[in-house]
Amino acid sequence: MRYSLYGECEGLLGEGQGPFVVEEGGVVVDASRTAARAGVRPGIPVREALALVPGCHVESASGESTSWRHLRQVLWSHTPWVETHPDERRFWIELSGPRVPLAELRQMARDIRLGLTEEQRVVLALAKTPWQARMLLAWSRQERVPGALYRKLGTEPLVVAPDLLNRDAEAFWIRAPIAASWWIPDDAKAELLSLGVFRLKDLAEIPEDVLCARFGEQARIWRMNGMGKTSLRPDRPPEAWSASWRGDAEGVPLEQAKMRVRLCLENLCGHLARFGLAVQTLSIALWAEAREIRWQKRIAKPTPRPDALWAQMAWPEEVHRAQRIWSVELCATEVAQLRPVQVSLLEQGEALDALEARDSANRLERLNAWDQWMARWPKLQRGMTADFRERRLALFLAEMAR
Repeated sequence: MRYSLYGECEGLLGEGQGPFVVEEGGVVVDASRTAARAGVRPGIPVREALALVPGCHVESASGESTSWRHLRQVLWSHTPWVETHPDERRFWIELSGPRVPLAELRQMARDIRLGLTEEQRVVLALAKTPWQARMLLAWSRQERVPGALYRKLGTEPLVVAPDLLNRDAEAFWIRAPIAASWWIPDDAKAELLSLGVFRLKDLAEIPEDVLCARFGEQARIWRMNGMGKTSLRPDRPPEAWSASWRGDAEGVPLEQAKMRVRLCLENLCGHLARFGLAVQTLSIALWAEAREIRWQKRIAKPTPRPDALWAQMAWPEEVHRAQRIWSVELCATEVAQLRPVQVSLLEQGEALDALEARDSANRLERLNAWDQWMARWPKLQRGMTADFRERRLALFLAEMAR
């Protein structure tokens, strides 16, 4: 089963140790935990934030902070399905497993905490889809979600959706409060609340023509509460999705370079297989005589087997005209999730490889023991068995021992 984890960050756009705010254009875009507890919220003027927290340090938003890079690196180490929005201080990731991955989330929170200060934290929500995960966190900020599981992963709070806990959650999301609906404009949200529309269920009961007559045609999308974000748009693949080789100043012949490509392909497939992934689109780059040869290959049936991918490799004509190659680079620009049967076969193959390795080690031990026996008893031969008289003597000695 797949799970969507949604996180909102506090203070990760800054680098301060004490209370601080991050501003852009005179407006607060992020605040530390101390400043947030004092009432500082993104969107308020910096002057108002300084009035709420005297002596608060003000930083300017300047690209990606060290803390945010650390967060992204930790997320990539756990799953390649990562979508981050630094400007909005939020992210989504996708995890897979037979049950709610609380142990993995706890370890992830520990890894994240190693790169954060006391003024920074991440608030998490786990649900089935990205939209539900974001709604769950927004809902929990308004009121306690009935049936949800609340946990503390160190200093990072986590809320788990009720429908992941095998509880009766029929029509659960329709009961979410209007105040948690981020897709509805604030002025329209305030008017709905004044009219007694407090839940998405109440909004769904209003006739569409009446709703549009009051708020305009844009009100049609407000009712599509569960049709928002159903899948992730993963960030650009990290360096871990690539494999490369660099030659010396003389380069290598083309046939030898192809073998280097084969080794890079095996390394890339092995790394992706650990995450349950396979190459969907492969980008290949070769550096030949003073030029770069680059092309892409779309894999019809993604597989973790490098032999199958190698059989589908199509070499451009200019590659065959190259004499020597100086560098090779492979990058999986698009990946696909392996089917459960592929993952099962892959695990069985790894188990057989481990068993074969153990058998080889045992065979080597037996050969070494045989050499020692032959040195002690030169007439000993493989396949020899005890004859009738020797077996009768062994039985007689056993009876005497009793």
